[in-house]
Amino acid sequence: MYEGFDIWAFLLGLPLGLVIWAIVWFFVRKKGKKERMFDERYTNLHRHARSISWKVMTGAILIAWIIVMIVEGAKLAFFILTALWVIHMLSWVIGAAIVNKHH
Repeated sequence: MYEGFDIWAFLLGLPLGLVIWAIVWFFVRKKGKKERMFDERYTNLHRHARSISWKVMTGAILIAWIIVMIVEGAKLAFFILTALWVIHMLSWVIGAAIVNKHH
């Protein structure tokens, strides 16, 4: 099933990729702070973009959930999508609780 997939290359490449991402993120963030790129307008714009993205993801998970139920029934894919849905909604509840606590 996994012919040609080298698990050791994956296990070595994944942490290396994460380290490279962290280094690039650090320097971009540092440069952005010096140039005042992360002001209130930036924060509001990205907050709104995350809100739209969250709503689109909610719809996409629901559509995928329905398709999986029709095509495969209650098998592994259904339970994985159900777990994603629960995590997705719990993250919203926890985030809303944190924001309401601070305001």
